[in-house]
Amino acid sequence: LMSLAAVTGVTAQEYMDTTSTNGNTEDVYVHLNTGEKARADRDNWDLGFENIGTTASVLINGQKGVQLYATPFATSAWANFDTTGMSSWREYINSSESWSNGAFNQDLDLSNPFDLGWGTYNVQNHVITGDSVFLIMLADKSFKKIMINDLTAGTYTFTYADVDGSNEKKKSVTKNDMKSQNFGYYSIVDEQVVTREPATEDWDLVFTEYIIPIPTGPGMFQNYPVSGVKINKGIEVAQRDGVDVTSDDTMGLNWNTNISEIGSDWKSWDGTKYVYEQDRAYFVRLSGGSVWKIYFTQYAGGPAGTFYYTLEKIETGAGVNEVDMQSISIYPNPSAQLPITIALENNNELKAVTVYNNAMQMVHMQTDATVNTSNLQSGIYFLAVETTKGTALKKLIIQ
Repeated sequence: LMSLAAVTGVTAQEYMDTTSTNGNTEDVYVHLNTGEKARADRDNWDLGFENIGTTASVLINGQKGVQLYATPFATSAWANFDTTGMSSWREYINSSESWSNGAFNQDLDLSNPFDLGWGTYNVQNHVITGDSVFLIMLADKSFKKIMINDLTAGTYTFTYADVDGSNEKKKSVTKNDMKSQNFGYYSIVDEQVVTREPATEDWDLVFTEYIIPIPTGPGMFQNYPVSGVKINKGIEVAQRDGVDVTSDDTMGLNWNTNISEIGSDWKSWDGTKYVYEQDRAYFVRLSGGSVWKIYFTQYAGGPAGTFYYTLEKIETGAGVNEVDMQSISIYPNPSAQLPITIALENNNELKAVTVYNNAMQMVHMQTDATVNTSNLQSGIYFLAVETTKGTALKKLIIQ
C-alpha cells in the first residue's frame, strides 16, 4: 500500500494528518518519508537502557508515574539503606532536551568526564561501574531501592529490592537483544525485558507524553506531564515564528538537536480550551538531508489524545525519486462526478492511483488510469499518482 507521506514528500505540497495516542496510552512513532506509524504501549515499562549511543543513559517512565530520587547512599552501603531524611532527597527526571541524560544520569560531576551519573567509566577496561543507590517509586506508589551495578561488554546489570532489603532482584538487559533500537526497556512490575520501540532508522518523530519542570514561584518548580512531540537521535529541528505557516522559507533558522524543540508549547491552556500559536511552524531536517515542515492546528486531549497537524516535504534528500508534476495531468478537473482520466507523458507508466478526501483519509485505490468519481460527494480530493518515475499528488475538485 502506497504511503501518503511518501507521496506528498516528493511533490512539496501540504497535507493534513492526525495522530491519535488513544487517550495518552500509547507512544506513536512516525517515519516522515514513508508515513508509517508504529504504536507502543506507554505503560508497559519502568526503565529504559540506552543501546545506540555512548552515554549509558537510563530512563524512567515518568509519564506512567515512576519517580526517582537521589539518596546519600553509595553502592557499597546497599545493605545499610534507609529512608531517613527522604523529604530532602532530590527528585530526578529524564532530560527533555537529550536522550543522553536519563533520570539516572543527572547531577554529573563536570570536572570528571567519565562520570555518567549512576556510575563511572573506566577507560582501561571500558566498564561502567555503578556508584550510587537510588530510591524509585513505581506507578502504584510502592518504593524500592535500586542501583545500576555496571555496564560490561554490552550488558546492563541492575539490582532492586524493597526498601527494607527484602525481595531483592538482580536483572540484566543486553544490547545485543535490542538490535537497532535506541533503548531497551524493562518492567519492574512484570520482571521482564520489553521490546517496544521501532528500529532507530524507522522513525523520526514520536508523539508522546513526558515530564517537564513547571515554575510555580521564585526558584520553585513542579514536575508536570505534557503531551507533545520529540525527535529521534540524529535529527535537527528549527522553530520559526512570526511568518505565515504556509511559507516554506527556511532562511536564518537556528537548527538544533533539542529532542523536545517541537515539544508541547505550540499549544497552551487558557482555562477553558487549548489555544494555538497561529504563526509557528517547525522544520525537521532528517539525517538523509530531507526537510519537512510541520505546524499544528488542534489538539484533542482526554480520551482521544489526538494531534492535528499539517505536513509538507520542502526539500528532498538523497535517494528519493521525484517526478515532474507537469508530466502528469488529470481531466476533467473540476468534475461533475464524471470519470477522471490520468494522462502521463515522457514514457511514464502508471503503477497505482490512491484517492484521498480533504481530511487525507484514503477513499479508494486502483491501478488503471480511469477513476470513477460517481460515488464521491462534492468537495476537494487528492489523487496520489504513483508511476515508474516517481509519485505526485494532484488536487481534484468534485462539483
